[in-house]
Amino acid sequence: MTSTNGRKIIAFIQDAPLRQLVEKAAAELEAEVVWSLDTTQVVKQVAEIRPLAILVHLALLDDVQHVIQALRTSPATRRIPVIAFDYHFDDDIIRQAAVTIYHDWYFNAQDAIAGNMRPTLAGMIRYSLGETERDSQKLFDQCTQPMRPLVKRGLEEFNAGEYYECHETLETAWMEESGPVRDMYRGILQVGVAYYQIQRGNYNGAMKMFLRSLQWLEPLPDQCQGIDIAQFRADALHARLAMEALGPEHIKDFDRSLLKPITYEV
Repeated sequence: MTSTNGRKIIAFIQDAPLRQLVEKAAAELEAEVVWSLDTTQVVKQVAEIRPLAILVHLALLDDVQHVIQALRTSPATRRIPVIAFDYHFDDDIIRQAAVTIYHDWYFNAQDAIAGNMRPTLAGMIRYSLGETERDSQKLFDQCTQPMRPLVKRGLEEFNAGEYYECHETLETAWMEESGPVRDMYRGILQVGVAYYQIQRGNYNGAMKMFLRSLQWLEPLPDQCQGIDIAQFRADALHARLAMEALGPEHIKDFDRSLLKPITYEV
């Protein structure tokens, strides 16, 4: 299923009126609803989808709590907002939801369907994304600024195949930066760690780092501080897909020429 703009909402909902409520919110947000997931690879799938939010009908909590727990505890997906709802407020259900999904939001679906809920479901999703949206313009502004010398050193280490050293350098740059461009440093260093793990034959370690990097790299513009982010994303994806095709048993046969350098201008 392909969306025209890549904006998606994941919904664990079977109830027909609630599905209509979600579809209405999705239309308002110009997003597509994903109603089913491959729960055997849920973290990987959700990390790749990067949904605006995850919606959970608490009546299904027993069926999906292991999925939600996996998503909320994985560094690749735990920042995604979770909104839980049901037709009534029940203290036991609320307590269970709080323990199971560490819920960000809970609302009474009956009020929402009746139009008495303010903000609306779409409004709640927008609010949960508020900080992300505000950071977008600041990130764009920072991407037009020159690259710091420390970052350049990290890129030089990356391109020399010194992935461990690159991690240390860009982690320092990340800690010293307070603006949203720090996410670029984190995304690059995580891909560097993935490449390092490939060299060590650690399939699971590499996959974890590839998936963690998506949340930082995908929102970036194609060019940032002279770095060709579009090409870097494509190269990292190509390396990951080649690794997946080999599988854990044959990672030793990985073609190291696929660990491409980063293209950048200073």
